[in-house]
Amino acid sequence: MAGSNTSGDAGINAFAQSVELALAQAYAQLSNSGKVATPDAVDAMSAFAAHHQEHAAALGTLAGSRATTTPNRRLATMLAARVRNAPDERAALEVALTLENEAASTYLFALGSLEAREALQLSASILPVESQHAVVLAVLLHKAPGETFPVFENQDQAFRPDQFPAPS
Repeated sequence: MAGSNTSGDAGINAFAQSVELALAQAYAQLSNSGKVATPDAVDAMSAFAAHHQEHAAALGTLAGSRATTTPNRRLATMLAARVRNAPDERAALEVALTLENEAASTYLFALGSLEAREALQLSASILPVESQHAVVLAVLLHKAPGETFPVFENQDQAFRPDQFPAPS
C-alpha cells in the first residue's frame, strides 16, 4: 500500500478506518432510505452499522496520529450512488452483500501489507466479521451458498488506497 497517507501500519489502519466509516455511513443511508423494511433486515442494517463504527474506532486507535473521523470520500460517494440506485429492499440488500464481500477482500489485502502483530490481529479479527455479515445478508436474500461465496477469499474486490485515498 504505497503512498504517504497509507505507508506503514498506521497509514494502512487509517485507510481501513476511513473505509469502515464509509461503510457505516452507507448502512445509515440504507436504513434511512425507506427501502429496507423487513424487521430482520432492519436489525441487520443497524447491527452492521454499529460493527463498522466499532471497527473504525479500533482501527483509529492503531492509526494513532493518522486516525481520521472522516469517511473515505471517494468510497462514500460511490456507495451513496449504489444506495440511491437500489430500487427496493432486495436491491438494497444486494448492495449491502456486495459491500461486505468487498470489505472482507479489503482486509485480506491489508493483511498482506501490515507488519505489527497488533495490526495484523485486528485486521484478522475484522475480516471474518465482514464475512459473517455477508452470510446474514445472503440468508436474508434466500441465496444458495454456491451462488454467493467463493471457495477461497481473494483480494479481487478489495477497496485499495490508490483508488480510494484516505483523508489527510
